[in-house]
This record gives sequence, C-alpha cells and structure tokens, in this order.
Amino acid sequence: MAITQAESGNNRPHLTVSLTISSSRISLSALPNDPVISLTVHVRRTDVRPITLCTAGSVMDNGHHAHHDGIFGGAFLPLTSTLDLGRKIQLHFSGWPNYGSQPEASDNLLERDYLRFETVPGKGEGELAVIHEISLERLFRNSDLRKEAVKVGEKFTVRMNPKKLGSVQGWWTWGSLEGELNGKKLAKWELPDKEGEIGNLMPGEKMPDVERMKREGWIFSEPFHELSLEAEENEEVVVEFVE
Repeated sequence: MAITQAESGNNRPHLTVSLTISSSRISLSALPNDPVISLTVHVRRTDVRPITLCTAGSVMDNGHHAHHDGIFGGAFLPLTSTLDLGRKIQLHFSGWPNYGSQPEASDNLLERDYLRFETVPGKGEGELAVIHEISLERLFRNSDLRKEAVKVGEKFTVRMNPKKLGSVQGWWTWGSLEGELNGKKLAKWELPDKEGEIGNLMPGEKMPDVERMKREGWIFSEPFHELSLEAEENEEVVVEFVE
C-alpha cells in the first residue's frame, strides 16, 4: 500500500552505506583515460519501505558531468599512504567552481540538471549501488602528489567522506521514482510542520500553497533532519600501485 506524505511523519528512515572496490591494484602504466579503479557505494534500507533522495554531491553521486559529481565535490577523502600519512592523493577540487546563476531553473527539482535523485529499495528488495570509475588521469588531476612520485608496491587507503554520505540538499521522501513518484513533480520545500512552518523557506520567500500543489501532483520533502545515514564499520579499502 502506498504511504501518503501525511501518514509518513513518525518513522525516521535509516540508510547504511558501504564501499567496495573492483580490484585492489592500480597500474601506473595504464593509459591516462583508461579506468584503473572502480569504487562501488552500496546503500541499503533497514526498513521495508523504499525512499527517494537527492544525492547531488554525495558518495551516491557519480554524476553526468566531471564538475558536478561527488568525487569532484569531496565525497571521498584523499587516498592516504599506509606507511606515511603525509602522502595523500587528493581527488576533490580545492577551489570554488563558478557554476553561474540559474535564473531559468525549473521549479521541478527533477528537471534541474545539476541535481540527481536515486531510490533506495526497501529491505529485502535489493540495494542502491553507485559505481565510480576513475581513470589514472582523474586520480591525480587535483593531487599535489603526482603519479611519478608514487612507488610501485605503495599502498593507500580509500575512504568515503563521513560528511558527504548524503547530499547537502537534504531532500528525501517515501516511495520510488518508478513507483509512487512516477510522473510526479518534486518541490524544493519541506512539508510544513505542525505549526504550519516550512523549515527551508528562505527569508522573504512567499509561502507556497502546499495543498493546491499536492493536488497538482507536487511532492514535498520530508524534514531534512529526519533522514539518518551511517557508514558500515570498516568501510575503508586498500589499493596497491603496481607497474
């Protein structure tokens, strides 16, 4: 049975996030644009109901653009040498990219090309698996430690950034994109609380007509803070550089 937004307010969802790797070896002689490491982020529900959430900039965002994905935004910590903690391979961009203004951005979040949304199936129905394929060039693109300085046999740990398990956007709701949410439009606001207040309404922003928008097929986010994400224990992996 579908869960309506009005009925879903008192069961805080919990997601567990883990990391695996396709191969523990990275070839230093690979061609620059050939994938040398494939990281898979596994996201699972601890309850039977699926949820859909915004994943932009998080470990769940493998992007459609190199300047919008989670790796670019710091979803993974720098790879760190197992023998010298000062030797790091930084994956993320350190500056502040200028994406420009978005004056014509659609009111429907699903139509904003810089956002991504994914569904995490309910417990027993599988998982959300997001694959990040990284080439040798991409691995060292933003790193002060260059490929030429890495030694054959040197090992590095790969870890998710605990602050980037979820998106800073915070948006989530019950249901799946291919199920209850199919054909719906996603509004940027949270559902009003018991006092009728909307937590993410900006100062001076006009209060939306929530009931009218619901009748028109709009879906509002559940309260951002109620979504719980947790990395499983021992979520780091170790890679070794080879010739």
